[in-house]
Formats: sequence, C-alpha cells, structure tokens
Amino acid sequence: MARPLEGRVGLVPGSTGEGMGRSTALTLAREGADVVLNTGTNRRTRESANRRLLHAVEEFGVDAILVEANTTDGGAVREMFARAKRELGPVDILVNNAGGRWDPRRDLTRVDDAFWEGVLRAEIGGMFHTIKASLPDMRRRRWGRIVNLGMERSEEFTEGPYDYTVGKIARHGLTRILSEVEMPHGVTINAVAPGYIPYFSFEEALEAVGHGKLWRTRKHGTPQDVAELVAWLCREEARFVKGAIIPIHGAPES
Repeated sequence: MARPLEGRVGLVPGSTGEGMGRSTALTLAREGADVVLNTGTNRRTRESANRRLLHAVEEFGVDAILVEANTTDGGAVREMFARAKRELGPVDILVNNAGGRWDPRRDLTRVDDAFWEGVLRAEIGGMFHTIKASLPDMRRRRWGRIVNLGMERSEEFTEGPYDYTVGKIARHGLTRILSEVEMPHGVTINAVAPGYIPYFSFEEALEAVGHGKLWRTRKHGTPQDVAELVAWLCREEARFVKGAIIPIHGAPES
C-alpha cells in the first residue's frame, strides 16, 4: 500500500474529540505520517479515550505523541511544537482543526462578552499561534503543508452563531493572504470548508478510515471526507494548490 506521507510529521490541534480532527489524525497516519495529537483548547477528553486513539494511530506503523496544549496560549503552542520536534522531528503538516464553541441560539445583544472573545481567540488566535510556530522549520526545509478548517458558505451566513462565523471568515481570509506569501518558501496553505458534519463514534471512525461499508454507503459529508481532502492537500500531487477554500457538502441539520 502506497504511503505518500511517509517521513512527514503532522500536527492536528483538537484531534482527540469525535469529529474531523480525529479522522484527520488517523488518515495522516494511514498515509504514513507520524502524528502529534492535541487536546486542551475547548474540551477535555477522557484519558482512556486519548490512549485508545494514540494506540489506533500507532497501529498504522507510525510514531505518535499526545500533547495537551491550549492553542489560544502562544507559549503552550510553542512548547508543543518544540516537544514535537524533539520526539518526532520538525512539523511538516499542520491542520488547524481546533476552534471555538458553537452556540447559534443567542441574539447578538445577548452574547456574553467573554464567550465572544473566547470563540475568536480559538478560531483566529489559535490559528495565528500554530502557523507562527510552524513556519520557521517549514521555510528552512522548503516544504510545508498548512490546512485550515473553515466553514461552508460562511461569508454568506446571515444568522448566528456570529462569533463562530466571523472566526471562520477570518480563517478563510488569512488562508488566502498567507498562501501568496509562503508559496515561494515551498509552503502551501489552503482551507477545507465543511458544512454540517455529524460526529463519528470511535468504531465508525476506524471503519471509515479503512473505507469500510460505512464509507461506501455514506449519503453526505462525514469526518472521513474532510480527512481525505486534507490528506490529499498534503500530498505531492497538490504541490501547486494554494489559497483554495474547498467546500464539503454536509448533512441536513436536524
């Protein structure tokens, strides 16, 4: 089986939950990359679940570590990248998955100040800290892949959640701007913009990364669809794809 990302190191913030980050980490491992799993920005996951995921990633024959770090904290992010470099090597692939909390129910005038600021710190500040930490080694090695997780049609949204949507619009904008700046350094920067993507159970995630029945019979975008696109953007075939905001059709919201 071809392993096009063998020898690379991928870091996926927010990869221990039940969504796109976890499937992305598993898929990068399937493609041969060593993986840095991360938790700590918004949600705390059980230690037993983290160990189970770490083991599942290593089952693909790659090395993996789990680092707890809040991506809104620049110091914590720098230490996470330093640990990754010490234990696995410089980070070649960064997938900005960790983001803010989703709460579409409140009128803008009722949104708590701290909640608003927290969402934007996670969506924009977190992306800033991780990209800033990743670029020096990527530039030095003249190879890097950065994929930011955005949101389908966020620029067209006319309803809540306003903070979350503004954060995704900012991610798209910074993707386009930085992609021009970093392309001469051998670094590509793109974004994947999913619609509503329901969570997977752990068993479903493992089945989907192996392209089992769940994958073959799917009717809408899943975490694995997002992960497959992210992995493709990291491959040699996507060397000259830059500044793209690629939508993935999701499920109808219930």
